[in-house]
Amino acid sequence: MSALQIVVLVVVGIVVVAYLFGLSPEPAHGRRPHAILRRRSKWRRWLPIVPLLAAIACLVLAFTGFRFSFQETSPAIVLVMDVSNSMNATDVAPNRLAAAEAAALAFLDQLPADFHVGLATFAGDANLIAPPTEDREAVIDALGSLTTSGGTVIGDGLTVALDAIEGDREAGDVPAAVLLLSDGRDTGSVVAPADAAERARSMAVPVFTVVVGGGANVEALQAIAAISHGDTFPAETASELTRVYENLGSELSVQLDVSRFSTPLVIAAIVLALVAGFMLVLTPR
Repeated sequence: MSALQIVVLVVVGIVVVAYLFGLSPEPAHGRRPHAILRRRSKWRRWLPIVPLLAAIACLVLAFTGFRFSFQETSPAIVLVMDVSNSMNATDVAPNRLAAAEAAALAFLDQLPADFHVGLATFAGDANLIAPPTEDREAVIDALGSLTTSGGTVIGDGLTVALDAIEGDREAGDVPAAVLLLSDGRDTGSVVAPADAAERARSMAVPVFTVVVGGGANVEALQAIAAISHGDTFPAETASELTRVYENLGSELSVQLDVSRFSTPLVIAAIVLALVAGFMLVLTPR
């Protein structure tokens, strides 16, 4: 739940409480009501409840992930995987690369079907193995064909992912994120990792970095995440790695998909709550 949604929820709650406490009882028998209330229909006291109920309905839809039917674009996520020779290490069973591939498959299972997912790899150079697509089989096949080689150009791997996201955004400005896994240190990228992270921030693309194994440059991966407004996650076992990817899949499904459609609903709830407040003050009860 975002801070804005919490604020709106509090505002609506205050209006509800104010309205309920503001309901005045019927005048005692034989007692003449105030002149302004004379000949007023009793149903008018319930007028503010109409925009109030509408505001609550908007919040319910926003919190439950309602999506507008006129959606034309889908969020994009690019998986960036280290395929350097060190990914053959068996400290993460059966080896780091196989564990990363299994975790990536678990990640895909958490995403809505319309998300565009791409796959980039880096070792001595960086390559886009699968451009962002709804075709999960293409990504799964690409994951199953990975091989290792020498080198670890982290910055170039992130750059390839950002290029792919820019290409996917030609159809519209869609929310996007990068999930980058590495077990090593940059060996001389053309684009320095920090510079690539700055570009990601300028594109509003958070980079979530996953550290696997004991030889990674944790500080550099943390810096990439911090600069781009992402986060860093360590994983020392295959089960931890899978859990990290599953959790990120669930979180990104909400962050990239639900939040963009809930914003208009939250704004509508604000307006309706204000209308209810004005009616509460102005409508005789």
